[in-house]
Amino acid sequence: MAGKRPALPLVLSASDLLDGDVVFHTGAGWDRSLSAALVATDEAGAQRLEAALAEVESGGPVAEPFLFTVTLDPSGAAVPNHYRERIRVCGPTVRHDFGPQAREELSHVSL
Repeated sequence: MAGKRPALPLVLSASDLLDGDVVFHTGAGWDRSLSAALVATDEAGAQRLEAALAEVESGGPVAEPFLFTVTLDPSGAAVPNHYRERIRVCGPTVRHDFGPQAREELSHVSL
């Protein structure tokens, strides 16, 4: 990964190559749910995500992988710190009948 690593806690995200959905690294694979993501809260976790990032960058089932910073809410759920990642997690902002918001999966992530 080029450049400085974002601050902890971190999540690794990408786009699925077959259907274009946003996916998150779980530690054992990829999932469409942010709640299934491996959240690195310490240096060992960050190194694990960086290793997964390097592996995927050399070829894998996803495109455009990147690390981003999250905040853990009082229940322990990861909430993206930046608006761009919140949109990627929740889906389109102009059509609430598409993406995760249509399935009412992400009521805890406010836009």
